[in-house]
Amino acid sequence: MTYTDERVAAEMGRVLLAIYRAGHQIRVWPDPARGVAGARIMTSPSARSRRSGVPASASGQGDSPLAAIYAAVQRLNEKAGAELVRLED
Repeated sequence: MTYTDERVAAEMGRVLLAIYRAGHQIRVWPDPARGVAGARIMTSPSARSRRSGVPASASGQGDSPLAAIYAAVQRLNEKAGAELVRLED
């Protein structure tokens, strides 16, 4: 495993832990035939009963699982009405 691979794995771990702590579940699936990955973030059943106004789910696609997770988080924020500031494009 290269240094870059280790950094990506560590970042994925931090992202997944933060999503879990926020009361969400996440599903990630790679599609090696097309060279993309997909991710879906859903609120857990216990979180749905505690919070109102939170979108139930959001999905995203990217060229890697980490990019797909970031796309799903961005879409979830847009659905929730959060004001987003794009840092890079």
